Amino acid sequence: MSDLNESQKRAATFEGKHLLVLAGAGTGKTKTIVARAAYLLENGMEPNKIAILSFTRKSAREIAERLKQSVTSSFNKNSITGKTFHSWCNEIMHQYPEHFPHHSFTPLDEDDRLSAFALAIGRNSKDRATEKIKKETIAAIYSYAVNTLCSLSEAILHILYTTSDKNDEQIKKRVEDDKQLIAPIIKKYIEYKKERRYIDYDDMLNVVAMVLERNESVRKEVTARYVHVLVDEMQDTNPLQYKLLKCFTERSHLFCVGDDAQSIYAFRGADFKTIHSFVATVPNSDLQKLELNYRSTQEILDLSNWVLQQSPLDYNKNLTADRGVGGKPKLIHIEDDWEEADTVTENILNSLNDGDTYSDSMVLGRSGWSLSKVEGACLKKKIPYIKLGGTSLIQSAHVRDVVAAMRIAANIYDEIAWIRYLQLWQHIGTVTAAKIISEIITLETFEQMMEKLQLSTIKGLSSEVTDTLKEVRAFINNPSKAMENAVTNMKELLEKKYSEEWSYRVADFEVLQEVAKGSGSITEFIMEYVLDPKAETTAKYGKETEDDVVTLSTIHSAKGLEAKTVHVLNVNPYNYPSARTIKQGTDAVEEERRCLYVALTRAKDHLHLYRFTRSLHTQSAVNKEEGTNLYFLNGLPQELVTLIVKGNEQEYYTGTTDTNLEDFDFPDFDFD
Repeated sequence: MSDLNESQKRAATFEGKHLLVLAGAGTGKTKTIVARAAYLLENGMEPNKIAILSFTRKSAREIAERLKQSVTSSFNKNSITGKTFHSWCNEIMHQYPEHFPHHSFTPLDEDDRLSAFALAIGRNSKDRATEKIKKETIAAIYSYAVNTLCSLSEAILHILYTTSDKNDEQIKKRVEDDKQLIAPIIKKYIEYKKERRYIDYDDMLNVVAMVLERNESVRKEVTARYVHVLVDEMQDTNPLQYKLLKCFTERSHLFCVGDDAQSIYAFRGADFKTIHSFVATVPNSDLQKLELNYRSTQEILDLSNWVLQQSPLDYNKNLTADRGVGGKPKLIHIEDDWEEADTVTENILNSLNDGDTYSDSMVLGRSGWSLSKVEGACLKKKIPYIKLGGTSLIQSAHVRDVVAAMRIAANIYDEIAWIRYLQLWQHIGTVTAAKIISEIITLETFEQMMEKLQLSTIKGLSSEVTDTLKEVRAFINNPSKAMENAVTNMKELLEKKYSEEWSYRVADFEVLQEVAKGSGSITEFIMEYVLDPKAETTAKYGKETEDDVVTLSTIHSAKGLEAKTVHVLNVNPYNYPSARTIKQGTDAVEEERRCLYVALTRAKDHLHLYRFTRSLHTQSAVNKEEGTNLYFLNGLPQELVTLIVKGNEQEYYTGTTDTNLEDFDFPDFDFD
């Protein structure tokens, strides 16, 4: 307790029923939740009576490890564990198998679920219109409906239509038409899971929440097991997770830590209102705040606070720096993303001359794709880096494509691998793939299957389909060589599928082949690959030392991270917020404001924002026509930043009005 400030100590020693701790960025939320658990344990609470929940396995493990180091009691420290919501529900199902028969079902990962949806589309082939619907789209609609507890119509509207006008008659008609196509496919997907005894990640939460809510005796039995439920990152909970937590409010004590200003996962179903209205909706609950920031200098926090203060929502949050003052954030004007990438990487190299390491720098973008130019500049200048966010290496489509061939070689009855592999080849869609699988899945040997495929007259079944599988299977006990052969044989179709992205993607296989050398068979490699993705270690490029690398990350993947110097890309009008988001209404716009806030508050000493001069010209022209004034940096006070234009410091101006634009030489812009 001696290491805590007064606000942290007051939260950690709370004696009431339920508590929400609103912990601003860098205010020590993890330290506080660890201290709370340690306080409970030191005061006699048994470890298995405490559930510690976070949203990633990494953060859950971190909390558990820090807790083990904090407590001095003599009980078995291995009994202290942190869990994700999914692993917690999985544990509950296995602890009470008589109430949850799903405990024995096989879990589907995200890729397997997509394959199952592809099968459902193929089996619904009587309606040819369904072939036009992507499996990824239907999976996203289904998952959103389950996690937000909304109707299919509402999920379709959210996923497919970027509009806030839900009462538009044309939109209503399109949603209804889509529903007629999508509903039968979802029904077949659910039936398929029951037939094959599969359970997907959404089911894990949904089944447990449903049983606890509907069956009072089971609810009493299960919730009595957990006296305290500690929840990290409460702002990221979706309605399904909140429904689960509410089942524990009667008998357990909830201790929820989060930041409403960092709620940025609405696209996954996270509901900002869950944390914003916690005290009003949870009986016997209190609210406390942490506002003393230990990460950033006051100048960085002044800009971050200002961004929140411009919101129509009342965050009532004003962070103060424990570290005191430093340098102003820099707003750097450049021409385009190529100059941006060059400027960012040059600034990183220059920082090395000042005694910094590579790991002192972090580059943040809105998406994995937005980081690609900087990634290319790092490769060109031999700057070692790790890339986080977007799609992790294990989940990348190109990797899953190649591994599908390896899965078939290892298990000829792997229906999900077959559906993915076949659809890679030209002229084979979901319906054709389902037909092929139905003809071969009952055959007994690999050789019989290959012979059947070679004799088939189905369009698209060229000799390359079988030749690739044969060559991969020849190295069934050498997964590295098997992958090399798969990539070589599939290169042409993968190059066509991923076009200009292929030059970046193909390098991933060299890394994975090295990983595969540690496995004695394809089966062993796949098991390790699924259970331990090694996503972080395989994303590092250009340096043998794992720790000293620049971090390139999407903003969504940067939560919880920090760096001495942070570079935020493309802080442009119509990117903060995006034109697409503006059409979705106030809630979506405010989530993007929180995204920018998260990016700004990652910086410890130096914050660099990059903005294209042509984007200001675009905004000015559009403002004249539409009166759009949503750009988050409009009206930015000049004392909050230092403006850098072509390497030279200039006095910053307020807003982006025409009179201020005269100071800059803009390139021509094609408004067509």
